[in-house]
Amino acid sequence: MSSVQSVVFLHGLGEGPGVWDAQRAALPSGFEGVAVDVFGGADSGLASGLGLEGAATHVVDELDRWGIEQAHVCGLSLGAMIALQLALDHPTRVRSLTLAAGQVKPPRVLMAVQSAVMRVLPSSVFERQGAAKDVMLPVLRAVGRVDFSARLASVSVPTLVLYGSKDRPNLPAARQLAQGIRDARLHIIPGAGHQSHVQAPEEFSRALGAFLGGAAANGK
Repeated sequence: MSSVQSVVFLHGLGEGPGVWDAQRAALPSGFEGVAVDVFGGADSGLASGLGLEGAATHVVDELDRWGIEQAHVCGLSLGAMIALQLALDHPTRVRSLTLAAGQVKPPRVLMAVQSAVMRVLPSSVFERQGAAKDVMLPVLRAVGRVDFSARLASVSVPTLVLYGSKDRPNLPAARQLAQGIRDARLHIIPGAGHQSHVQAPEEFSRALGAFLGGAAANGK
């Protein structure tokens, strides 16, 4: 086992890899962080319409490019769903999971409304969020089809579920993740909303660092 363990960060919709700079800088000794662009290029999973499975394969390709055999994986929102898909489809590549503001089965009505709104927004709005409109819309459709309910028990790595106390719409999913994944821990970040990594970066980093230390001590 390498003396330095890798932590891979996966951003959410409307974000880019740079959103994780604070967490990467705050990692404990013995860990180094890399952030993946979950949209990748035109041939990556999300950009090409291959859904979360394709996005997980894109992350594996990035791990291979960096020479990382196994990584601790931390994702937020869309990134958390990709992280979970990665652990299910490629379990040997994942040491641990940190799932922040993740979903198990996104509410269909909410996803339909969000897609309808995004269809009428000008392309410039999407470009400011770091992705083209013709990429974002297929991503929303792919997310709307996701249902991890029957597969949570298959996750076999140490898992931390993070949830901002003000992110009330995601509380049911946080509880379902924590209850459905064996020995998963739920940590609530006070005063933070959906983007807890940005709204409470120090508390997010403290929780992540403590979890990573425990996971490493357990040989994961």
